[in-house]
Amino acid sequence: MSLYGIDPEETADVLDNAAHWDAAELMRKMARQISNLEAQLAQASQPSADGKWATIHRLVSWLDQQNGRSQEEIGLRILKLAEEQGEVAQAWIGYTGQNPRKGTTHTLDQVAGELVDVIVTAAVALTSISDKPDTFLDAKLKKIAERVGA
Repeated sequence: MSLYGIDPEETADVLDNAAHWDAAELMRKMARQISNLEAQLAQASQPSADGKWATIHRLVSWLDQQNGRSQEEIGLRILKLAEEQGEVAQAWIGYTGQNPRKGTTHTLDQVAGELVDVIVTAAVALTSISDKPDTFLDAKLKKIAERVGA
């Protein structure tokens, strides 16, 4: 079945049964072309190294569909950063074994994973309030780099 709800193979079988072999062959050819185009589309929609913002936009669209994009919802997305930051702190304390009662409970990879959660959550919040979050990030990075001479 095609993404568009048309099954060219099924249509070709019907045409075969109706003794319209030329049309059936044409439908099979179209089915192969549609399959190839769908495969290309699926590959093109996969995030590339440069497609991180496209993925973030898809995440925001999904959230918008689930929860809407009211001022309250945006506020909750921003507050989610505090939750994620707390998880980073917990992971770091667990990694360093700072809590003697618990000992070492986390790995450095787990800390890194929690930091990525913070980055993604911040990017989602930013994208929820701006159509061009990449422009804001690029400008801020440039400003910080200039300030420190990096």
